[in-house]
Amino acid sequence: MIEHNPVLNLNLSRQDVESYIIDRGWKQVEHPNKKLQVFAGAVDNNGQPIHLVLPLSNDLKDTPLRIYQAVQTIADIEERSTHLVVADIEKVRAV
Repeated sequence: MIEHNPVLNLNLSRQDVESYIIDRGWKQVEHPNKKLQVFAGAVDNNGQPIHLVLPLSNDLKDTPLRIYQAVQTIADIEERSTHLVVADIEKVRAV
């Protein structure tokens, strides 16, 4: 379940999360809002792709919340803790 905690800053950029999910096979899909980047990845219980939404800019007001939600979604899909996912994203960033 995705929690909404707008004060939580994971100290990750949009590019960090994007690199991580692309590395794991997520594909960018078209979206009408040009301020957002949408990726399709794993499928849900109904066989529909799960979507992650990232802002195209790190400067938007809701960027930390969007990044947090994306990390929560990834953690749920991978059945791992948020902390482990963040650590792995940081490893991808360091490469």
